[in-house]
Amino acid sequence: MDVLALSEIGLNDAPRTGRKAAVLGELLKAGHAIPEAWVVTADALEAAFGPGASPSRAAALRDRLGEVLAALGGRAVAVRSSGVAEDLPGMSYAGQYESFLNRRGVAEVFEAVRACWASGSSERVAAYRGDAAGGGVAVLVQVMVDAEIAGAAFSVNVVTHDPGEVVVSAVRGLGERLMAGQATAEEWAVRDGEPRRTSGGREVAAPAQIRRVAELARSVASHFGTPQDIEWAFHGGRLWLLQARPVTGLPDAPVPHVPIPVQEPPGTSMRAPGFDRPWTPFVRSVFLPVFTEAAPHVFAFTTGMRPRPVVIGGWPYVNYRPDTAGQLAARLEEIAVRVADGEPRRLVERWHGEWKAGTAARIADLRAADLPRLSDKALAAHLDALREAFAVLHDRYFRLSGASAHLLGRLGSTCAELLGWEPARVLELRGGLTGDHVPATAGLGDLARLAGTPEFEAAFARYVAGYGHRTTGFTLTEPTLAEQPEVLRGMIRAQLDAPYDLAAERARLAARRDAAVAAARAALAGRPGRDRFESALADAELSAPVRDEKSFYAVSLWALLRYAALEAGTRLAARGALATRDDVLFLEYEEVLAALDGSPPSFDTVARRRGRHAWALAHPGPPLYGDPPAPYPDMPPLSPAAQAVMRISEWTMGIFGAGARAARRDGDALHGVAASAGRYTGTARVITGVAQFGGLRAGEVLVCPETTAQWAVLFPLAGALVTDRGSLLSHPAVIAREYGVPAVVATGTATSFFRDGDLLVVDGDTGTVRRAPSPLT
Repeated sequence: MDVLALSEIGLNDAPRTGRKAAVLGELLKAGHAIPEAWVVTADALEAAFGPGASPSRAAALRDRLGEVLAALGGRAVAVRSSGVAEDLPGMSYAGQYESFLNRRGVAEVFEAVRACWASGSSERVAAYRGDAAGGGVAVLVQVMVDAEIAGAAFSVNVVTHDPGEVVVSAVRGLGERLMAGQATAEEWAVRDGEPRRTSGGREVAAPAQIRRVAELARSVASHFGTPQDIEWAFHGGRLWLLQARPVTGLPDAPVPHVPIPVQEPPGTSMRAPGFDRPWTPFVRSVFLPVFTEAAPHVFAFTTGMRPRPVVIGGWPYVNYRPDTAGQLAARLEEIAVRVADGEPRRLVERWHGEWKAGTAARIADLRAADLPRLSDKALAAHLDALREAFAVLHDRYFRLSGASAHLLGRLGSTCAELLGWEPARVLELRGGLTGDHVPATAGLGDLARLAGTPEFEAAFARYVAGYGHRTTGFTLTEPTLAEQPEVLRGMIRAQLDAPYDLAAERARLAARRDAAVAAARAALAGRPGRDRFESALADAELSAPVRDEKSFYAVSLWALLRYAALEAGTRLAARGALATRDDVLFLEYEEVLAALDGSPPSFDTVARRRGRHAWALAHPGPPLYGDPPAPYPDMPPLSPAAQAVMRISEWTMGIFGAGARAARRDGDALHGVAASAGRYTGTARVITGVAQFGGLRAGEVLVCPETTAQWAVLFPLAGALVTDRGSLLSHPAVIAREYGVPAVVATGTATSFFRDGDLLVVDGDTGTVRRAPSPLT
């Protein structure tokens, strides 16, 4: 019977003992303090519980466990699954398998072992893994550590990718309370051996203890040669190592930071919305010219302002220069003429009737290119075609943004004038869950219903082909979901118990909208202005799907640009012109073409640019440089039509500007914009990129910087939403209302203030998010 002492195994035994146990055995041999443990191998469990198992084999395992417990002196044990594929860099299997604590006696331990083995054969794990086969699980039986304090640590800062900083989380008692979200952690950062508390005020751990934990994390990382995520515990002054696994989602190697001089331009510079990463040289060279030409379209039917995109400290900003009141008045009069001519509505109608179909066809044609088979010259031509399509689509994108903002603003200002409605009430009039982007979300629920059936894999492949080839925002540095199918499988797994029901959600949203429309019509019955309301309502409804549809197609094109750039990077790396294929993103567009033609830049150039990018990631600039634009005190007289445009502008700009004013901290609470009504209590899950999408579990509070249209696939799982940025009209606010998820946006610091496992109370009516006191703290 294969039941082995931890001291007998190492990494080479992972196929039979599972990764968790094999890693601990390896580290025990290296001299680390690890609680005494035994491992029941995968083969032994299959023989005792699998198909064709006999009662005699199960009885033999039970007897062997009795011998192990006797050798451990009858002490309480933890019984944990140790999956063969667990704790790998690509698939952590976090939360997929069972664990049992404080088990005593043969009967309790035997049943816990059986349950751990069975968890490896569950439908959830099969869907996550992508097959229908069971097995592949060993079980670790380990002496319980009666921890005084415990927690987790990362040997590298997983947010900034800074290799010089260790991040430590600590709670009183068992570390499992932290992992299960039953206790709020005290957070520390350790640099050059100096601990610094970053959150929490309970003084759970002493700096000397945190220093020892940081040294342990670095020692484990040094042993394996890669950043590590460890679990640890203190008992009686001794530090125990409980688990270690690779940190996922990091660059291949830590990059030395190269500071970027911050040069603030005159005027007001606001962080460009929708960009959660600093620009690489490739993105800047492709997008900045397009953005510069197209950005003014956003204000084409409101203020006519002409913003100028700039890069400050590596991050994209939009710069505004103050105008005179006379200049603004002249623009408003010009806009009023274009609005009277119906231009905003015609742009939206053109999207529905012409542009959308043409965009979809062009993207399909470009996606059909077989990149590896193209010659260098043909690949360069393909890149040129992508850049041309990119410019055309984003010109339309920003024109539609301006038109849609005007049409919604007209509805808002009309309701404010005729009904006295606040913006939140106006937004109840909007529909949603329509458009070409919606099947990307609904399709995950359909796949969850097929999990475990013979049809699943073919359906999964169709989904990836149709919806997986999109970036998660205007960035090329993060892989698409098609490049990370394990993330998609994790998202499907999370819906197994309650697959998303699009028809039910559409019915709920329609009922809310119908009630709001009925209330407005009743209030306007027999009063002047009813026709004006109905016209504004129809126009706003026509534009409602455009917001996310245009994003859906835009990021599909970004994905094709990423693929083509990386194909160029693959070729250049194979020729020794680049160190890695991803280095291509640190070349400018023309440099990529030159490199394909035989003239690559120096390695020093790429290394310096990588260092600047790493520095920018670690040093995001403020939301605003300079003073906010001041109101115009002495506006000249305006025509009635221009006055109407001004009211629309004030309504929309007032909502967008409210986010920056709302953010504040009050003890254990953050205040932001009340974006979607409702109150919800749940466990926080901080997600900053696509690689973490698979970690969200049903009912958790999604805490993120901001969302784009691609994040909609997470909303069927989220119990509530909290974001750093946004406004009442921002994407996270709009989509939260569509999916009926309580939301608070524009908190400013939610992703750094809250941690995974925090129990949060999200109040979407008051705009407040606070940590809830746990009964165990």
